[in-house]
Amino acid sequence: MTSNTTAPNPLRVLEHSSGIAAGYAGWLLREMGAQVVRMEAANAEANGTATGLACAYYAEGKLPPGAPDKRPLAEQAGDFDFFLTDDPKGAERLLGESLAALARRHPRLVVGAASIFGLDGPLAGQPATPLQAQAASGVSWVLGHPEREPLSLPPGILEHQAGVHLADACLIALLARQGSRRGQLVDVALADVLAVYVGVNSRFYVHHNLKWQRAGQRAYGSGGAYPFTILSCKDGEVCLVGRTKDEWLRLVKAMGEPEWTQQDRYRNLRAMGTAYPGEVDALMAPWLAGKTRDEMSELADQANLTVAAVRRVDEVLDTPQLTARGFFRRTAGGLRGPGLPFKVTQARAPDAASIATSLLALAHGPMSASANTMGLDPEYPLKGLRILDLSWVWSAPWATGLLAELGAEVIKVEHPGRLDNSRMSGRVWRDGVVVEGPTMEMAPFFHQINHNKLGITLDLKDPRAIEVLKSLAEKCDVVIENMTAGAIERAGLGWDVLRKINPRLVMLSMSGAGQFGPQSAMRSYAPLMASYSGLDALVGYRGESPIGCVACGLGDPNATSHGLLALLAGLARRNATGEGCFIDLSQTEALLATLTPYVLQAQAEGRPVAPLGNASATMAPHGIYPALGDDRWISLAVEDDAQWKALTGTATGEAWAQDATLATATARLARRDELDAAVAGWTRGQDRDALATILRAARVPCAPVLSLQEQAADPHFVQRGLRQTVALPYYGDEPLYRAPWRFSAMQPRIHRAGPTMGEHNQQVFGELLGMSDEEIEALRDASVAP
Repeated sequence: MTSNTTAPNPLRVLEHSSGIAAGYAGWLLREMGAQVVRMEAANAEANGTATGLACAYYAEGKLPPGAPDKRPLAEQAGDFDFFLTDDPKGAERLLGESLAALARRHPRLVVGAASIFGLDGPLAGQPATPLQAQAASGVSWVLGHPEREPLSLPPGILEHQAGVHLADACLIALLARQGSRRGQLVDVALADVLAVYVGVNSRFYVHHNLKWQRAGQRAYGSGGAYPFTILSCKDGEVCLVGRTKDEWLRLVKAMGEPEWTQQDRYRNLRAMGTAYPGEVDALMAPWLAGKTRDEMSELADQANLTVAAVRRVDEVLDTPQLTARGFFRRTAGGLRGPGLPFKVTQARAPDAASIATSLLALAHGPMSASANTMGLDPEYPLKGLRILDLSWVWSAPWATGLLAELGAEVIKVEHPGRLDNSRMSGRVWRDGVVVEGPTMEMAPFFHQINHNKLGITLDLKDPRAIEVLKSLAEKCDVVIENMTAGAIERAGLGWDVLRKINPRLVMLSMSGAGQFGPQSAMRSYAPLMASYSGLDALVGYRGESPIGCVACGLGDPNATSHGLLALLAGLARRNATGEGCFIDLSQTEALLATLTPYVLQAQAEGRPVAPLGNASATMAPHGIYPALGDDRWISLAVEDDAQWKALTGTATGEAWAQDATLATATARLARRDELDAAVAGWTRGQDRDALATILRAARVPCAPVLSLQEQAADPHFVQRGLRQTVALPYYGDEPLYRAPWRFSAMQPRIHRAGPTMGEHNQQVFGELLGMSDEEIEALRDASVAP
């Protein structure tokens, strides 16, 4: 049965949203064909603010509750497949029962809740804003100048992470329901999501003798190799990233090979990055001062440089690549807003019609006879799903690693002549001491991304290896890759080849800018995406030039979560129709989609959006303030007048706390700078953790800004079970971060490290493909499968 003969019977979603998280989740599902009924929560974001504009954008096209229904809301929810909320307490008041009780009342219903700290744990139910999630998770610890207060990403951006993860986790529960016939409660905490992002990214630093801490416009120690920074040019800033000697030599050539670049001192990338990056910056400054951002962008395209202009979000709107892909669409008010960051087609072609809007339009179609056994194992609901993983580094391989935690069988393919970059980060350290052994086998970053997988080696330049992979693709449900657009086709493993071998296949390609268009060859390092999309231009101290978020690396895990979304929806459609599809995801578009508040604000106000520091358009105080001691900070926010009264009640004797003219939000916002200085003067003399305890008891949103080590040991995250200890080859026991989702009927599990090189060649080639020992030995002898 194909999609052309299957009657639409869409996924039905009841959305209760007060902000971006549930609104974005519902919007993503609606864009893929779900029918979404939206109930606006009582404390919904006000229009006119950037986040309010985004919430209004995400509400477009959703259905109102409709004609009055005399049944209680808790009973009406049973008419839907998903109930989504980003205000759990408000939802429970409306329902008249807990979310857990709602899930029990309707056994097939998937109840999804997004919040700051989750539904359980020491901080569950504590008033908090996304600022507190950034502080507690370790995100803010790595943003800003080391001598100044830590920074946060502007309001509204990271709420999208909670939203897309909520959609992901609910779709996983949907796939599980196809086998078990039962829904469940899904708990997604923004603080968990960000803590896991930090836990993954920081391994690139701490296990290679670098620190996870803020270092201004660069990553600490340049992330191990120069350059990894934002520098000034003639009319703004540019982001420069280089991980390899070839990338540095291309940049040197573009500069005209100045004399200083011929010295040995400026050919050692690690020394340049870790020991004297400021010195190299100064040598590059005269050349950059003579180039505009547009000239640097043009040069990057011509010379294949890993360089991107730091663009404002208003400058992004007319990008030729985005125009060619039709990424933006008009809002009801005439503004342009982002669309889905992926196209879903039956053929890989620039003019192929996208079927993205049909992915969830068939959620209740009859199960295809060719559907696998997903959902039959209650502990591992994705058992029976087999994935051929041709990806590397972070964004795509982490997607398959997350699915492996729920039972998917993932076969990671590595080219022995071009190892996964995550294996190649250099010497591995532990507690300040080098760990002896083969670094490519023990690299913790590799195992964090690739745990639970099978691993095989094949020389993809050999035609025999391509034939082996074709045989594997025939036995798989999914193929995933994140190479430069067109590379997999040139290798002979493109969609048009694989779909003939396996029509049920769902293939996900995650390139930097999409498979087609004038900039489809764009490099997709996370810092470059952040500059290209406009994110870096929003991060900085208020009233100053952008500082960016080079070390944050948001582009990679954000691409992971959006790639998972498309893949899971594609599988839901495949299970209903028996028909596979090709997913063309642009990692840059996925990041830009999270900037919707500021894309809309720039157009509505007709002016660029400048860095906001830690300020909020609706809350004051709202910031990160010093505490007693060296580099000790606390985040604090006041959402309403009641919280202001509670805050002033803890600051007895302070003049600002006695000032009756600050009793309203309007007055506090008008005097934001004065208030921030006064609050900072008070917190500076307070013990950070003692103050946090007092403020939390008073129900004032706050959280200490935690370092990486403090985050890992924090009682809340420990109780939420974000980490599992696994034995890594040659390295020993190491806690790895699991998927940031909690389910009532199952849990993601890490049960082994990533594979050593070719560890499962015999198992995959022999047991799965049925090759004889002689055939496998012949491949090994010919270095096809070393």
